[in-house]
Amino acid sequence: MSTRFMATLAGVAVVVLIVVYSSFFVVMQTEQALVLQFGKPVRAVSQAGLDVKLPYQDVVKYDHRVLDLEPPAEEVIASDQKRLVVDTYARYRIADPLQFYQSVESEIVARTRLSSIISAALRRVIGNVELQAVISERRAGIMRQIRDEVNAQAKGFGIDVIDVRIKRADLPEENSQAIYDRMKSEPRRGGAPGAGNPRRRRPSAHRNPGRCPEAIADIARPGRCRQHPHLRRRLWPGQGFLHLLPLAAGLQ
Repeated sequence: MSTRFMATLAGVAVVVLIVVYSSFFVVMQTEQALVLQFGKPVRAVSQAGLDVKLPYQDVVKYDHRVLDLEPPAEEVIASDQKRLVVDTYARYRIADPLQFYQSVESEIVARTRLSSIISAALRRVIGNVELQAVISERRAGIMRQIRDEVNAQAKGFGIDVIDVRIKRADLPEENSQAIYDRMKSEPRRGGAPGAGNPRRRRPSAHRNPGRCPEAIADIARPGRCRQHPHLRRRLWPGQGFLHLLPLAAGLQ
């Protein structure tokens, strides 16, 4: 065989390998794929494994798992004009990769759009209820209403919203500081503990934090709500500083 023939054969073999390599693709268990031809969707692949396409076609892959989204905390106004700083999170999945590609195309854009939808639904729902409802047993119904509104709009992107939760609902920082200062300056009832009786011990914040103004004021300091061992077990998830408001009322 001549050298020219061997070179030609090697070139053909390389081309064949390139064509074969570009005709196969692998979809993992955690992925779903969309085959594109000149930028236009051709078919969706949801089954994991080895699949075939034409060499000039492209493949776009999306996550098939349940994804988490944590929008930034924002200040909302309840129907009684009380301000709240609400922190939420959502769980969703890409249910229709074709519709997802045609509407938002990428997961980055989808997360941005979904955050905006959650923010709008949050303001709309909480704006129709009073502050007390947000920190009471009615919170579960409020979260379901927010989830349903978000899911109805997200379906247009090929997304199923599984859950939307309120992680934390607190007063704004300036309100918390004002309440803390007020509680700290409130005089204690009945004079100084232990006056006239040296054996009478001072109220213990660890034994009964609800009867010790200094303890309540110290616990109510912004950022300290969750650190007190006796109040920690009495706080609902996400209840935060608002749980101390009944204790503050007892000082008046």
